[in-house]
Amino acid sequence: MRNWTFVFGAVFVGLLSVRAASGQGAPKPASPAATPTASASAAPTAAPSAAVTSSAAPATPPALKPVQRAVPSVSAVAESIAQTLGALKSPVFVASAPLAQAPAGAKGDRLVATITALIAGKYQEGAKLGDAPMTLTAARGSASKNGASALVYTSIELASGKVRVTADVYPVPQTMWSIIRNPEPAPISHAFAEAVIDAEIRSFLPAIPIVTAQVDRGRNFESDVVAIACGDLDRDGSLELGVVSRRRVTTSRIVAGKVEPLQGKAWSDLSPVNGAPLREPYGFATFVERKAGTQSKTTFDVSLTDRALSVRLDRAMTIDSTFAGLALPDGAATACANTMGLVISGAFTPCQKEDGAPLAPSVGGKYDAFASAALTGADGKPYVVWAGRENGVVELRDNGSHAARISDLGAQLAVGDLDQDGDPEIIGALDTLNAEEDAVIVKTWRRSSNKIEDKLKLPAAAGVRALGVCTPDGLGHTPFVVATADEIWVVR
Repeated sequence: MRNWTFVFGAVFVGLLSVRAASGQGAPKPASPAATPTASASAAPTAAPSAAVTSSAAPATPPALKPVQRAVPSVSAVAESIAQTLGALKSPVFVASAPLAQAPAGAKGDRLVATITALIAGKYQEGAKLGDAPMTLTAARGSASKNGASALVYTSIELASGKVRVTADVYPVPQTMWSIIRNPEPAPISHAFAEAVIDAEIRSFLPAIPIVTAQVDRGRNFESDVVAIACGDLDRDGSLELGVVSRRRVTTSRIVAGKVEPLQGKAWSDLSPVNGAPLREPYGFATFVERKAGTQSKTTFDVSLTDRALSVRLDRAMTIDSTFAGLALPDGAATACANTMGLVISGAFTPCQKEDGAPLAPSVGGKYDAFASAALTGADGKPYVVWAGRENGVVELRDNGSHAARISDLGAQLAVGDLDQDGDPEIIGALDTLNAEEDAVIVKTWRRSSNKIEDKLKLPAAAGVRALGVCTPDGLGHTPFVVATADEIWVVR
């Protein structure tokens, strides 16, 4: 619909979406709200201060910085495996089992060779590499023939929308006596890593063109959703929905045709009321992965122009921090901006000091809808897309100087790579004032030629309120989510 909305879609961390509440025409400033009481308006804090009870100050944990750009998944798993295994006595021999659970038509041997070659390349003195997938017995023999001191043997599988790599380090017997005493020694080290299937990994798998869609619908318990995100916030392997309404922030799942809440917080417990809110609010919801060395977590950044502060929540939906400004999507992370009159415009700034510099210097225009995503091309090169709607036209740009325009989308937007072919899909509502005519529109932006291709149209007679893109959860299309006036959809 031609509602005033901001939406974000991103893959791997999150990827994910936000919008403003439905309404016709530009949002109008509401009359100033009554000043809340002190008990209601006090901004909550992440934790109360406490007196230091010992002479030594406690160690300060490292700041977890947001992952702003997509990291190619093959590189991510190789780096993680090498870091976990640590230094190994040279020379090292690296081999792998055949790809497990490979779909028909997959170039499994080539994918395995790519990942094992990257792992081998992490060792400073280099490592010898098996020339093809092989059994553990064969790998032991090849390692011995090559004079290796250690064998790194990997098992690689594709499951639940991820590439999963398990690696074990086996000592290689060096003398005849050691061979006789223990010809097949047990592993001395173990590592595991996983990453979402991205466009580079998809290039080794059969293509999945966008021609049809499966829609799972759930009756929603709220009718005033203004933003929605989708990803694995609690890292249990299943997707959660992060839903922002004008009254509360919740995480939920669709079960048996109903949206079932998991955890939630009322806005009154999160932020004071904005003294001069917009009549039709802008809302944002983004799952952001944050890392520091081997530590990592996912946060849920939420903003609503009804409220004075934006809030960063942890997996338990407790407050991590609060800050002024609206947390807009910027690649795979967030950056803060403000409203200028009735639109979002102006410079991007870090929402928190530890967030680092935004990827874009500014919002890029005077927008009534905004989306961003960090993606990976089929060649393994990461890139970032920003989309904003100004005067009814969606303006697309990336960090590689590509640009395009779309003139028939409304004020709900999300960005993601649904078919994982390396080019982004732009998901939007129909540009209409009649909710009964509304629909979800999916288009592909071919960045190299700046061409826009129509892909899907899903009628949504209740009106589209918010959109978001999930992380992959299988070998099919990347799911995306739709919030209507009375339902939430998961579209695959």
